[in-house]
Amino acid sequence: MSNQIAGKTISFLLKSGLKNAMLGHLSKESNFPELAYKTVVEELIASNYNENSLTLSVAGRDTHSKLVMI
Repeated sequence: MSNQIAGKTISFLLKSGLKNAMLGHLSKESNFPELAYKTVVEELIASNYNENSLTLSVAGRDTHSKLVMI
């Protein structure tokens, strides 16, 4: 999944009440955490999302991620 598609998907899901999202579509070669986060946030901004309506985090490639309660 591309970063842009991830952003568009999260944007769509926000309309259904999504409150938390964790980006986990990273690779060792071409997609690193900072790029994924930046690109997804840019897509969300283009969709006029409210910054306070979503907690966005990025899963680590080589470490455990924070616990998310659902």
